[in-house]
Amino acid sequence: MIAEIGERLKDPPAHAIAEATALDGFYAQLASYESSLRAGEKPTDTLRVLQWGDSHTAADIFTGEARHLIQQQYGDGGIGYSYAGYPFAGFRIFGSKHSQSSGWKTQGNKFLDLGEGELGMGGISISTQRPDEWVSLDAPCTSLELQYLQQPGGGSLLFTDNGGDPIPIQTEAPAIGPGTFRYACPPGDHHFEVETSDYAPVTLLGWVATQPGVTWEMIGINGAEAPLILKWDQKLFAQYLKDNSPALIVLAYGTNEAASPLWDQASYSNTFANLIDTIHSYVPESSILVVGPADRSLRQHYAWQPYAGTDKIIEAQREVCRTHECAYWDERERMGGFGSMQDWVYAGWAQPDHTHFTGDGYHALADALMTDLMNGFQDYKVRHGSLTESSVQGAGSGNGSANP
Repeated sequence: MIAEIGERLKDPPAHAIAEATALDGFYAQLASYESSLRAGEKPTDTLRVLQWGDSHTAADIFTGEARHLIQQQYGDGGIGYSYAGYPFAGFRIFGSKHSQSSGWKTQGNKFLDLGEGELGMGGISISTQRPDEWVSLDAPCTSLELQYLQQPGGGSLLFTDNGGDPIPIQTEAPAIGPGTFRYACPPGDHHFEVETSDYAPVTLLGWVATQPGVTWEMIGINGAEAPLILKWDQKLFAQYLKDNSPALIVLAYGTNEAASPLWDQASYSNTFANLIDTIHSYVPESSILVVGPADRSLRQHYAWQPYAGTDKIIEAQREVCRTHECAYWDERERMGGFGSMQDWVYAGWAQPDHTHFTGDGYHALADALMTDLMNGFQDYKVRHGSLTESSVQGAGSGNGSANP
C-alpha cells in the first residue's frame, strides 16, 4: 500500500497546481534569488513563505518538511515567524525552542473569546500585568523582531541575547497599535529572552527570526477555519503582514469548515473570497497558494465511510481561486481522490481518526507539494525564456522524504 501511494505521489498530473500563473510573482522572486546563487553571490536578504492553517499546519510536521526541502535547495532563512512563548500544549517549530514563565494568559488559541481581536499576525497573543514574567526563544538568525501591542499604560520589557546586557523595550503608547522591536545579531545560535519590569499590561504577539535564505513559516491554530483571520484586528494584521512582506502566502484550511453546519458552498465561497480580496489589498505583491482540505472518513454504524462534505469546500475554494488570482493545490486529489484516506490509514501514513496524518504522511504530502511547486517553477522559467523545454524535462525536482 505504501508503495502504491508513493508511486502515485511521484507521478503528479500535468497541472497539479491549478491557476498556477497566480504564482508568477513568487516565482519571479525565486528566480532572481536562484540567479544570484548561481552567480556565486552570497544572499543578503530573506525570501519568505508564510503558511496559515489549522491543525495540519499547527503540528509543524508538514510545514517543517516543506521548510527543510526548500532551505536545502535555496539556503536556510531561519524559522521566520513564531508565536511568543509557549501558547498551547504541543506547540513547536522544528529548529527552535520556546519557553515562558507561568504568569502569561493566552488569547486566540481557542478562538471562542477573541476580545477585541488584538492578536497580531498569527491570531494568538500572550499577556500579563506582572513583573518578572519572561518568555524565551532559542533559534539561529541574524535578524530578530519582537512583535508586541502598543497600548496606553503599557509596561516595560528587558531584552537579552545570550545573557548579554539588557536592552529596554517600552510598550506604552498614546493609542493601541502594532509595536516592533528590531535587533540585528551575529550569525549563529541565540537564546533570546524578554522579561517584564513592572505592574503594567504587556501583550506579546510573536517573534520573527530570520537570516539570508528562504523560509517556510508555520502559523497554525488547532481547529481553525480560514474566516477566523477576518475576526482578528485588521489594523494590526495588515500592518504586520505588510512589514513582513511575504513572497508567498499559503492558506491551508478546509477540514473544519467541511464538518461545520454553518457553511454551505455559497456562504463559504463568499466569505473565502472576501478573505482573499482582503489579503490581496494588504500585500498585492504577494502570491497566494490555497492548499485544499485532505480526504477524510467518518465512523458511521461501526464502519468508516468517506466524508462527502468536503466536496462543497473544495469546490468553493477552487472557484474563488479561479476568479480571484490564487493558485490551488487539491490535496485530496493528490492523495488519490475521494475515499483515499482509508488507504493512507492502512499504509500507516494517517492517524486512526481518519482525519490527521502520521509524520510519514505529512512528510509525503509536503514532498508532493514541493515537487509540484518546483515543477511549476520550471514551467515558469520556460514561459519566461530562461529554460528550454528539454532542460525542464531533465531537471527533475525529486520526491525524497527527510525529517526536519
